[in-house]
Amino acid sequence: MSGQRDGPTTPGASEPGWDPPLAGIRSALEVDHQLIARTVAGDAAAFATLYDRHARAVYGLLLRMVGDRPIAEDLVQETFMRVWQHAPTFDPERGNPLPWMLGIAHHLGLNEHRRRRLCPVVATAPTDDLVDPRLARLPSDEPDPAEVAERRQRRTSVTTALATLPDVQRAVLELYAVGHTQGEIATTLNAPLGTVKTRMRRGLLRLRDVLRDEGVEP
Repeated sequence: MSGQRDGPTTPGASEPGWDPPLAGIRSALEVDHQLIARTVAGDAAAFATLYDRHARAVYGLLLRMVGDRPIAEDLVQETFMRVWQHAPTFDPERGNPLPWMLGIAHHLGLNEHRRRRLCPVVATAPTDDLVDPRLARLPSDEPDPAEVAERRQRRTSVTTALATLPDVQRAVLELYAVGHTQGEIATTLNAPLGTVKTRMRRGLLRLRDVLRDEGVEP
């Protein structure tokens, strides 16, 4: 299939989901590959199951990237719409569907960062005659603007640095960042625990080097 496809109904909203046959299914990876294959065939129930399996990981990644729940939720929907549209381009010989989906989400998160830089939100300051002088003397609960800007810049730097990592290393770090244990990551990616630990160590070392080259201390 090629080109744009009409979107399915909202994943998980009305579809009963697709239960893969147990016979011959040896791993979560094989289930994901079957779900992708059924999605390519236009099976909305299989797509809804794919969504249910991985929406949490995608949301966790996007929330960490953009720091805004409503925006992260919108980007999750956009991610899975792109999964639906571009499922025919997924090559099962090249790896696991989850890192591929996380890569789509990561790209959308980067686009959101670029959009914010181009269209910053300008807050309207209250006029002096509307502020109670007694309140003006109270310490502010608002974070220091410079500190907020520094945290935002650091988040952007980390996000950009992650994009330079090989897919297998980035997938491990992104799953770990959203709360998965190394054992859970090994199961999700269908990789030996030792391999996951090696990818995490190498990814962290490379991430540290990239950030230091940009003048950011990890």
